[in-house]
Amino acid sequence: MKIEREDIKVLYSLDEIREAARKLGKEITNFYKDKTDIIHTVCILKGAIHFFTELVLNIDLDVVYSFVHVTSYSGTDSTGRIRVKSWLDEDLEDKYLLIVEDVIDTGLTLRYLMKYLKKYRPRDIRIAALAEKTAHDHGIDADFVAFELQDQFLLGYGLDYDERFRNLPFLGYLDK
Repeated sequence: MKIEREDIKVLYSLDEIREAARKLGKEITNFYKDKTDIIHTVCILKGAIHFFTELVLNIDLDVVYSFVHVTSYSGTDSTGRIRVKSWLDEDLEDKYLLIVEDVIDTGLTLRYLMKYLKKYRPRDIRIAALAEKTAHDHGIDADFVAFELQDQFLLGYGLDYDERFRNLPFLGYLDK
Protein backbone atom coordinates (compact mmCIF):
# COMPACT_ATOMS: atom_id res chain seq x y z
CA MET A 1 0.00 0.00 0.00
CA LYS A 2 1.33 3.43 -0.91
CA ILE A 3 0.32 6.20 1.48
CA GLU A 4 0.89 9.89 0.90
CA ARG A 5 0.59 12.62 3.51
CA GLU A 6 -2.50 14.03 1.82
CA ASP A 7 -4.24 10.65 2.31
CA ILE A 8 -4.16 11.17 6.09
CA LYS A 9 -7.18 12.88 7.65
CA VAL A 10 -6.95 14.75 10.96
CA LEU A 11 -8.78 12.94 13.73
CA TYR A 12 -7.44 14.95 16.71
CA SER A 13 -5.43 18.15 16.49
CA LEU A 14 -2.32 18.84 18.55
CA ASP A 15 -4.35 21.16 20.79
CA GLU A 16 -6.97 18.46 21.39
CA ILE A 17 -4.26 15.91 22.23
CA ARG A 18 -2.54 18.32 24.61
CA GLU A 19 -5.82 19.07 26.36
CA ALA A 20 -6.53 15.34 26.73
CA ALA A 21 -3.01 14.78 28.13
CA ARG A 22 -3.53 17.65 30.58
CA LYS A 23 -6.77 16.10 31.83
CA LEU A 24 -5.24 12.63 32.09
CA GLY A 25 -2.19 14.02 33.90
CA LYS A 26 -4.49 15.59 36.50
CA GLU A 27 -6.47 12.33 36.80
CA ILE A 28 -3.26 10.31 37.24
CA THR A 29 -1.95 12.78 39.83
CA ASN A 30 -5.19 12.51 41.80
CA PHE A 31 -5.15 8.71 41.57
CA TYR A 32 -1.60 8.38 42.95
CA LYS A 33 -1.29 11.37 45.30
CA ASP A 34 -2.46 9.50 48.42
CA LYS A 35 -0.49 6.35 47.53
CA THR A 36 2.97 7.63 46.60
CA ASP A 37 4.88 10.68 45.49
CA ILE A 38 6.91 8.75 42.87
CA ILE A 39 5.59 6.77 39.94
CA HIS A 40 7.68 4.75 37.54
CA THR A 41 6.54 5.14 33.98
CA VAL A 42 7.24 2.72 31.14
CA CYS A 43 6.94 4.25 27.68
CA ILE A 44 6.34 1.75 24.89
CA LEU A 45 8.52 2.90 22.01
CA LYS A 46 8.30 4.15 19.40
CA GLY A 47 4.64 5.03 18.98
CA ALA A 48 3.93 6.37 22.47
CA ILE A 49 6.88 8.76 22.69
CA HIS A 50 5.03 12.01 21.89
CA PHE A 51 2.06 11.14 24.11
CA PHE A 52 4.39 9.99 26.89
CA THR A 53 6.25 13.30 26.82
CA GLU A 54 3.07 15.35 26.90
CA LEU A 55 1.50 13.21 29.60
CA VAL A 56 4.40 13.17 32.09
CA LEU A 57 4.72 16.95 31.81
CA ASN A 58 1.19 17.09 33.22
CA ILE A 59 1.67 14.72 36.17
CA ASP A 60 2.29 16.63 39.39
CA LEU A 61 4.40 13.95 41.09
CA ASP A 62 7.96 12.73 40.71
CA VAL A 63 8.10 10.60 37.58
CA VAL A 64 10.85 8.10 36.82
CA TYR A 65 11.18 7.36 33.10
CA SER A 66 11.73 3.92 31.60
CA PHE A 67 11.47 2.79 28.00
CA VAL A 68 10.86 -0.50 26.23
CA HIS A 69 10.98 -0.94 22.48
CA VAL A 70 8.46 -3.54 21.44
CA THR A 71 6.73 -4.00 18.10
CA SER A 72 4.12 -6.24 16.54
CA TYR A 73 3.12 -4.33 13.39
CA SER A 74 4.19 -4.42 9.78
CA GLY A 75 2.46 -1.90 7.53
CA THR A 76 -1.17 -1.58 8.63
CA ASP A 77 -1.51 -5.04 10.20
CA SER A 78 -0.41 -6.78 13.36
CA THR A 79 1.99 -9.63 12.64
CA GLY A 80 0.70 -11.51 15.68
CA ARG A 81 4.30 -11.76 16.96
CA ILE A 82 6.01 -9.57 19.53
CA ARG A 83 9.56 -8.40 18.82
CA VAL A 84 11.44 -6.96 21.79
CA LYS A 85 14.18 -4.56 20.72
CA SER A 86 15.06 -3.16 24.17
CA TRP A 87 13.95 -3.94 27.70
CA LEU A 88 14.09 -2.56 31.26
CA ASP A 89 17.14 -2.98 33.41
CA GLU A 90 16.07 -1.40 36.72
CA ASP A 91 14.57 -2.77 39.91
CA LEU A 92 10.78 -2.35 39.89
CA GLU A 93 9.94 -4.37 42.98
CA ASP A 94 7.32 -2.65 45.16
CA LYS A 95 7.12 0.31 42.74
CA TYR A 96 4.03 1.94 41.27
CA LEU A 97 4.22 1.39 37.50
CA LEU A 98 2.37 3.32 34.83
CA ILE A 99 2.66 1.84 31.35
CA VAL A 100 2.16 4.44 28.61
CA GLU A 101 0.94 3.03 25.29
CA ASP A 102 -0.01 4.71 22.03
CA VAL A 103 -3.01 2.63 20.93
CA ILE A 104 -4.66 -0.36 22.54
CA ASP A 105 -5.77 -2.36 19.53
CA THR A 106 -5.47 -6.16 19.66
CA GLY A 107 -3.97 -6.05 23.17
CA LEU A 108 -1.17 -8.39 22.13
CA THR A 109 1.68 -6.06 23.09
CA LEU A 110 0.20 -5.03 26.43
CA ARG A 111 -0.66 -8.58 27.46
CA TYR A 112 2.94 -9.57 26.68
CA LEU A 113 4.35 -6.64 28.67
CA MET A 114 2.04 -7.12 31.63
CA LYS A 115 3.03 -10.79 31.90
CA TYR A 116 6.73 -9.94 32.08
CA LEU A 117 6.44 -6.79 34.19
CA LYS A 118 4.57 -8.75 36.88
CA LYS A 119 7.72 -10.87 37.28
CA TYR A 120 9.45 -7.74 38.63
CA ARG A 121 6.90 -7.72 41.50
CA PRO A 122 5.78 -4.10 41.31
CA ARG A 123 3.30 -2.88 43.90
CA ASP A 124 0.82 -1.82 41.23
CA ILE A 125 0.60 -1.63 37.43
CA ARG A 126 -1.70 0.79 35.62
CA ILE A 127 -2.10 1.60 31.92
CA ALA A 128 -2.43 4.97 30.21
CA ALA A 129 -3.13 5.14 26.47
CA LEU A 130 -3.51 7.82 23.87
CA ALA A 131 -6.28 5.81 22.22
CA GLU A 132 -8.23 2.62 22.73
CA LYS A 133 -10.01 0.86 19.90
CA THR A 134 -13.35 -0.23 21.30
CA ALA A 135 -14.24 -2.32 18.26
CA HIS A 136 -12.00 -5.14 19.52
CA ASP A 137 -12.33 -7.32 22.57
CA HIS A 138 -8.64 -6.95 23.45
CA GLY A 139 -8.95 -8.05 27.07
CA ILE A 140 -7.04 -5.06 28.47
CA ASP A 141 -8.41 -2.95 31.30
CA ALA A 142 -6.91 0.46 30.60
CA ASP A 143 -6.99 2.87 33.51
CA PHE A 144 -6.42 6.19 31.76
CA VAL A 145 -7.44 6.68 28.11
CA ALA A 146 -7.40 9.93 26.16
CA PHE A 147 -9.59 8.86 23.22
CA GLU A 148 -11.86 5.90 22.46
CA LEU A 149 -12.12 5.00 18.79
CA GLN A 150 -13.55 2.45 16.44
CA ASP A 151 -11.32 0.42 14.15
CA GLN A 152 -9.30 3.05 12.25
CA PHE A 153 -5.67 2.83 11.19
CA LEU A 154 -3.99 5.73 12.98
CA LEU A 155 -0.97 7.77 11.93
CA GLY A 156 0.92 10.76 13.22
CA TYR A 157 1.81 11.96 16.69
CA GLY A 158 4.25 9.04 17.05
CA LEU A 159 2.26 6.43 15.13
CA ASP A 160 3.62 5.23 11.84
CA TYR A 161 3.23 3.32 8.65
CA ASP A 162 6.54 1.49 8.12
CA GLU A 163 8.34 4.20 10.13
CA ARG A 164 6.81 7.11 8.17
CA PHE A 165 4.49 9.88 9.40
CA ARG A 166 5.46 9.69 13.10
CA ASN A 167 6.25 13.40 13.18
CA LEU A 168 2.85 14.66 12.04
CA PRO A 169 1.59 17.18 14.63
CA PHE A 170 -1.83 15.50 14.89
CA LEU A 171 -3.40 12.09 15.26
CA GLY A 172 -4.73 11.09 11.87
CA TYR A 173 -6.39 8.20 10.10
CA LEU A 174 -6.77 6.69 6.66
CA ASP A 175 -10.07 6.41 4.87
CA LYS A 176 -10.32 2.79 3.81
